Amino acid sequence: MVHFKKTISFLFFISMVSVSSLPAENLTSLQAQTLTVFFDNNLEPAALEVLRIYPGVRNELENNLFWSVDFRPSVILIGDHDRFLQMSGSGFYLAYAVPEKLLIVIDCSRMNTRLFTLRATLKHELCHLLLHRHITKVHLPRWLDEGVAQWASEGIAEIVMGRKESIHNWAALTGGFIRLDALSYHFPQNEHDIVLAYVQSRSIAEHIITNHGKTGLLNILETMRAGVDSDKAIEMSLMLSVDELEQQWLKEQRSWNRVFSFLGTNIYTVIFILASFLTMAMYVRAVIRKRRYRDEDTAEDHLEASVPVKDHHRQ
Repeated sequence: MVHFKKTISFLFFISMVSVSSLPAENLTSLQAQTLTVFFDNNLEPAALEVLRIYPGVRNELENNLFWSVDFRPSVILIGDHDRFLQMSGSGFYLAYAVPEKLLIVIDCSRMNTRLFTLRATLKHELCHLLLHRHITKVHLPRWLDEGVAQWASEGIAEIVMGRKESIHNWAALTGGFIRLDALSYHFPQNEHDIVLAYVQSRSIAEHIITNHGKTGLLNILETMRAGVDSDKAIEMSLMLSVDELEQQWLKEQRSWNRVFSFLGTNIYTVIFILASFLTMAMYVRAVIRKRRYRDEDTAEDHLEASVPVKDHHRQ
């Protein structure tokens, strides 16, 4: 059953997410037995949709990770992008989770963004809460946290990723991937590297599942839940060190399939570059030929000037 409650002070949520200098506004709330949704007044349809889809999203995560969502999260739906930007601190994010507060914040002003759906985003952020709810004794590496969340939410991340495939393919071709130990606590802040960090995290999670089964990934999480640090948990679950896992994954990224994928997704760019090189080559060839003809003409002129003229009268 859903209960309706009005005028929840927005200042309360400011203190929850440790954000200051936001305007004092009123939010409306809808409450169910397992969830509370706070929202701007014009977002009631979205709030009702969250309440409707939440039970299914929760059950899917529980069945996927075999862990219970034994907590009651709160979801804040923000309709103004500038206010969400103040809360998140970055323009890259569409949503974020605050595990210690069991809180999810979603920017509904970008609801129509190409990869952004309410269901997938809710599932992604709830996965973050679930992981941190059960892994409390050791540090959960950021790349593993994000990789599992993207896998569990079928690839949807909490950032806008317009060029993810081309960035991944280019990193594979150039060896420009970010080391896992650099993604343990924080992700980069520039657009290119943050997209690469998210794509890379998902790719490694999928690599583990492909080569070691879903059980391999879940064993890592369960071992960490028991209090074993991530490096040791990976070694115990996969019989590989973290470095060996990383090298195995890197080798997989350098396959011909990745090269063909890069060419396929950048075919117009490749054609443009090849055409540019061809045009330049033809221009250089024309300049060389012109210079050669000019040099030959000059040589002939010098030769004619140096040949003596015969005196026929003296003969």
